[in-house]
Amino acid sequence: MATPDYKLAHARVRSRYGPAKNWFCAFCALSADHWAIDHDSPDLQRDEKGRAYSLDPDHYVSLCQRCHHAYDSHVAQYGTSGLLELFDRLYNSVPDDLRDAGRRSVVSSIVSLLRHGYLRPGRDRAYKQR
Repeated sequence: MATPDYKLAHARVRSRYGPAKNWFCAFCALSADHWAIDHDSPDLQRDEKGRAYSLDPDHYVSLCQRCHHAYDSHVAQYGTSGLLELFDRLYNSVPDDLRDAGRRSVVSSIVSLLRHGYLRPGRDRAYKQR
């Protein structure tokens, strides 16, 4: 069996939770773009390029591009200390009306998926009844 690597770890996250764009950013609460490793993960590993990953999909968070860049830059410079302050700064940098508009858009998408049979209430994976 091939050694699991960075791409496989991200594929596992997408398989379990779907694309990050279906989630809100864990920091600013806008629509997410990426799955990012939780740098406090107990089983943090690094690939040959030095990129951090975990084989456990539960050790990832959904982040927008701006917050992902800020998060990775912060961890590279300061480690995991001061992450609460970073979270507060990123969350407070987004106006509430913009955050609310993003939520309405996501809720509208979810309702549409439910209406067309791609989601079942109480399930975390999309499907289409045949």
